[in-house]
Amino acid sequence: MGGFAGKVGPVIGTSWKGKAVMRSRALSFNDRNSQAQQEQRARFRLLIKFFSAIGSFVSVGFRSRAVEMTAPNAALSANIGEAITGTFPNYEIDFAKVMVSAGSLDLPFNAQASVDSNTLNITWADNSGMGSAKATDKVMVLLYNKTKNQSISDFDVASRSERTGSVTIPTAWNSDSVEVWLAMNSLDGTMTSKSAYMGSFTI
Repeated sequence: MGGFAGKVGPVIGTSWKGKAVMRSRALSFNDRNSQAQQEQRARFRLLIKFFSAIGSFVSVGFRSRAVEMTAPNAALSANIGEAITGTFPNYEIDFAKVMVSAGSLDLPFNAQASVDSNTLNITWADNSGMGSAKATDKVMVLLYNKTKNQSISDFDVASRSERTGSVTIPTAWNSDSVEVWLAMNSLDGTMTSKSAYMGSFTI
């Protein structure tokens, strides 16, 4: 039929991500605001606020999952069923279960994190040559400050073979708790790994 825009009989034509899309018209809409609807909306609001603060990291970490959807939407879909804890309306994010990156690239072995003053130090074992791991793969680190709803993304902390790296933490974050994740990105940017939660640290 080719692309078209607007209503034609029972369908609507539009464009999404450069593709011509045709969808059916809704016959009616009844927002009853049921308990289940309120609970799902609360979960979405909580995750959307979080992912809006870490958007640059998710755009890289979830790009391999962004098939006919945006990377943030792929991240939201991957986390909505696992990363929320508590009961309505007192939902919280279980950061240990949050995925901020996804993919088939191998993570390094025995990754550990520590904080010394305003520096986050990361160490890991070099597993280059095992599976998909290469010495030139880049270590990516995400820091998220829940109190301020701010994040720091470092996409090139070090290469896999270097086995250590650090990220400077702003003094404005002093006394705040910071959640930390690590992930890998291939040198050519075509592959990413799943993320590893490194823990929560008080600055």
